[in-house]
Amino acid sequence: MSIWNYVVTAHKPTNVTHSCVGNFTSPQDLNLIIAKCTRIEIHLLTPQGLQPMLDVPIYGRIATLELFRSHGEAQDFLFIATERYKFCVLQWDSETSELVTRAMGDVSDRIGRATDNGQIGIIDPDCRLIGLHLYDGLFKVIPFDNRGQLKEAFNIRLEELQVLDIKFLYGCSKPTIVVLYQDNKDARHAKTYEVSLKDKDFVEGPWSQNNLDNGADLLIPVPPPLCGVLIIGEETIVYCSANAFKAIPIRPSITKAYGRVDPDGSRYLLGDHTGLLSLLVITHEKEKVTGLKIEPLGETSIASTISYLDNAFVYIGSSYGDSQLIKLNQQPDAKGSYVEVLERNVNLGPIVDFCVVDLERQGQGQVVTCSGAYKDGSLRVVRNGIGINEQASVELQGIKGMWSLRSSTDDLFDTFLVVSFISETRILAMNLEDELEETEIEGFCSQVQSLFCHDAVHNQLVQVTSSSVRLVSSTTRELRNEWHAPSGYSINVATANATQVWSLFSCKIM
Repeated sequence: MSIWNYVVTAHKPTNVTHSCVGNFTSPQDLNLIIAKCTRIEIHLLTPQGLQPMLDVPIYGRIATLELFRSHGEAQDFLFIATERYKFCVLQWDSETSELVTRAMGDVSDRIGRATDNGQIGIIDPDCRLIGLHLYDGLFKVIPFDNRGQLKEAFNIRLEELQVLDIKFLYGCSKPTIVVLYQDNKDARHAKTYEVSLKDKDFVEGPWSQNNLDNGADLLIPVPPPLCGVLIIGEETIVYCSANAFKAIPIRPSITKAYGRVDPDGSRYLLGDHTGLLSLLVITHEKEKVTGLKIEPLGETSIASTISYLDNAFVYIGSSYGDSQLIKLNQQPDAKGSYVEVLERNVNLGPIVDFCVVDLERQGQGQVVTCSGAYKDGSLRVVRNGIGINEQASVELQGIKGMWSLRSSTDDLFDTFLVVSFISETRILAMNLEDELEETEIEGFCSQVQSLFCHDAVHNQLVQVTSSSVRLVSSTTRELRNEWHAPSGYSINVATANATQVWSLFSCKIM
């Protein structure tokens, strides 16, 4: 018995942990970048939907994924940090259509206790520094120089040990963070600090807020002109800034993800632990916040990340169920939901249990998994083979054969779909709206069953029936020539290529 094992990845990661939207591949392109455990996917938003551009493996589990734009640059850079304290800054090279590593490094420390709530990676809105919370009681700073290059990192001592979330504030003359933390009496507070790059230390910030919701665990920084921060709790949502404090009660829930809708930060999408998607609106008069409103929109997969794309299209990334591309409609449907699911991306994780079975008793094992969690839990069957994604379907009974044909030899795609029945032949074609509709090819015999159809040279089509072989023009659709089977014989089987036809005859018994 061999002591060596061969280990290989049979299926790429499917659970989505992070996503972000920006101009990464060019100043004019709007890109959706998705992190799936150890891989990143880059998509391009087009009028036809999301177009995949690149799928890249990363050596490590992704802990942070952020887009940023340095001073003087026309497009965004991508910052990635892994759970093993490695980081890199990636740039898209438009000439070679490849990713280029602009910077990389190791941010681990020889001493320190890893945070219980996971790593936090944030980037100053004015691109003055990158902040990382990796160890309890320490905040690591990676400064930018005037050319947008990263300088040597250093640590700043952080008094708060049980940190729940950290974010950079907008509209501050100096880099300023807000820290959401829990004290030793389980009370939760928010405190701000200015980061002094010269002294490599914290300076007391412009404001603080004590005794927040006991379930508060998420900070949402608000961009100019409003600035400030939203603190999301289990029963309340609070807006805080140096000049304002607004709070509203909400239905008890645990908010898992958020996505900003407007550039001015007046609307946000919130996804909770039950899969409910809500819209949070900050009402304001010019730069003064007057209140908060929240409205439920509908149900999605349990979101781990939310990215608003454009024109009411939203990407819902999930670690517990299938990720979705949805559209937010202006009017609710019959169930009162504003959410319309356009696409689903299958997610097998998290796999709680699985077994290998031979369901069809053909000697090929299939994996049955207990996938997902909570309301998105399901049984999935994974087999080795070619996957098929259904694009459209038509209900037709008694089909005996199907062939796809082109209207011209030089066409890149097929135009006609010939469907053969026991006593007739029907022809379907794609119209200008990319829909299948029934049409006619005058040179084809539609009152009998077709045995075989094929494209021929010089813009011609071949139809083989039990009594004849017909050659038809694909441009005019008229009959050009016809060969009949000898008297007393019928064609049983036929095949063809672009220049030849082979037939198998049988004698008719009277």
